[in-house]
Amino acid sequence: MTPKILLNSQDYISKNYNVPHNTIDFVFHGGSGSSVEEIREGIDYGVVKMNIDTDLQYGFATGIRDFFGKNTDYLKSQIGNPEGADKPNKKYYDPRNWLRQGELTFKARLKQAFEDLNNVDTL
Repeated sequence: MTPKILLNSQDYISKNYNVPHNTIDFVFHGGSGSSVEEIREGIDYGVVKMNIDTDLQYGFATGIRDFFGKNTDYLKSQIGNPEGADKPNKKYYDPRNWLRQGELTFKARLKQAFEDLNNVDTL
């Protein structure tokens, strides 16, 4: 993101149309990878909505990725793992367990977005 473009746009519109500064509301598309400073600078220049779907998808995927990475030896078969050849692995390959990890990292990423966008305790 290049927040300066938003500032320049607001300045141009205010000057050429004789309207107050930050009259235009912007939607921030493609914000993935932007720093918190860039995001907040964009808000200062009129960003009222930011799309965060890509970041949330990645946040969800990281929980699943990390679960699978941590439990690789338990996911190779239904029975048998480092704890014993006859030990069951259902609690590891059960989708409710690894999807829950995705939900937790999704939730954490959503909370981070709320903080980045100055949207915590605003009511």
